[in-house]
Amino acid sequence: MDDETTTPQRLGNLIGRELSTAVVMFHEAVGKRLGLSGTERKLLDMLARLGPSTAGELATHTGLTTGAITGVVDRLARAGYARREPNPRDRRSVIVTPLANPASERLRSQVFAPLGQAIADLSELYQPAELAAIASYLVGLTDILKEQTIRLHQETTIATE
Repeated sequence: MDDETTTPQRLGNLIGRELSTAVVMFHEAVGKRLGLSGTERKLLDMLARLGPSTAGELATHTGLTTGAITGVVDRLARAGYARREPNPRDRRSVIVTPLANPASERLRSQVFAPLGQAIADLSELYQPAELAAIASYLVGLTDILKEQTIRLHQETTIATE
């Protein structure tokens, strides 16, 4: 990369616009394979990582409102990707549980295995110290995105009250 490409402004534009757009479009394409939106697909992924969760827990992890989570869970349940179960600790809430689904399983081999291999191939171009710096940067970037998402949701909530 030349110096022009690595300026903070250029990196901010590259990451803030180009990379984020590529990530969103990738997840929309993945979701489409399942008949889901990108948001629905990522919530399903979050459920797979977290395990059975309440709408409140999912709202906390996503920054979405519990009402928005309810709508996404409704669509996931109708499509056969999740189910609601009574919450044994709080009868006013439900636990959302991801369901095994052949289409989701196919994603591992058809989509995520090739993606993982492509990322591994790219990673081989870098020395361990460079990869450590990249990893540190990505962790920091992820934290910033999470913080900014929370900020935006809070500002939206305040503005609509």
